[in-house]
Amino acid sequence: MEHNNEPNFLFIIGIIILALAIFVTAFLYFKNRSNNKYRALLIIFAFGIVLFIGINYNNYEQQLDINNKTNQTLELMRSVAKDKKVSAKKLYSNSSSLTEGMLIKSGKNIYRVSFDNNLSSYTLSNASLINSGKITLIKK
Repeated sequence: MEHNNEPNFLFIIGIIILALAIFVTAFLYFKNRSNNKYRALLIIFAFGIVLFIGINYNNYEQQLDINNKTNQTLELMRSVAKDKKVSAKKLYSNSSSLTEGMLIKSGKNIYRVSFDNNLSSYTLSNASLINSGKITLIKK
């Protein structure tokens, strides 16, 4: 699985810029304590860093959640491949996360997946598509 490093690069650049801004305004504030505009700028830049880190932490948490869901789906695909005695690379799914009623395609067979309440076991049942001519396989 490839990760996009551009957001990390932008995050580092943003933090460096905000840190430099804090350093410069802190220097100017301590040099001219009577001028409150530097104190206000210092507070604004400090809140900017906190906000910037908070947003990036939220994005990190979302990425972890997506990765966990994808790993759960891959684990299901490996289990189905083992049950059906086919290669996991020859299985296709209509969902990247475990969802009730998701479809798995193995060769010409299509299966509907049903899960128990805590997603620890599944049942496969044969499914038929209304219009199978509209199926497009996308490899990621």
